[in-house]
Amino acid sequence: MLEIRSVPMDSASRKLSLDFDQFDRVIFVSKNAVTFGVPFLAQYWPQWPQVTWLAIGWSTALALENFDIKAGYPEQAGSEGLLGLDCLQDVTGMKIMIVRGGAGRELLAEELSERGAVVSYLNVYERIEACYTTSLSKELFDSKADITVVTSVEGLQNLSRSLSRQELGKLHFVVPSKRIERFARDLGCTDVHLASGADDDSLLQAILETTFLMKA
Repeated sequence: MLEIRSVPMDSASRKLSLDFDQFDRVIFVSKNAVTFGVPFLAQYWPQWPQVTWLAIGWSTALALENFDIKAGYPEQAGSEGLLGLDCLQDVTGMKIMIVRGGAGRELLAEELSERGAVVSYLNVYERIEACYTTSLSKELFDSKADITVVTSVEGLQNLSRSLSRQELGKLHFVVPSKRIERFARDLGCTDVHLASGADDDSLLQAILETTFLMKA
């Protein structure tokens, strides 16, 4: 439901990257942030300065490992879990960079700012609504899809624009967070299964559990 693409780097983004060594913490909020953000930063820093690397969850930390970067991450993926890490408690006066894709949740930046940190965003990609040349409703229901996995509020919003409320209500959803679960139920979705995390293993386990419940 979403197309991911890089965004042109403006002068503000280049300045942030040049000043990378002045940051105490750098947080990557998704695997896409790693995919687009690390190569951009590496243009200016062939050797990384001393900085604490953090990831929103295990899968994002794994993406950073592909670039030989060891990052800390919370046991429960998400902004709330990340804010519980010891290294983000006493951050008064620290400079923190959040690498992300355009607009997103503000909880992380707002809470860190309240704790006394100076927070900057490095926007390295954007999410736009995917375009379909055929009826998405027809594709979904003709294929007799049993389970629909939705991994973001934006993706679910776009899906809701393509389907009627009645059609949405017929789908069995697997989602990775309580935030998406609440949004799905607000849209009238009744069969929503919450996975234990956003990583592939957690989603797969939730799909298997949902399949079992559907057959019971």
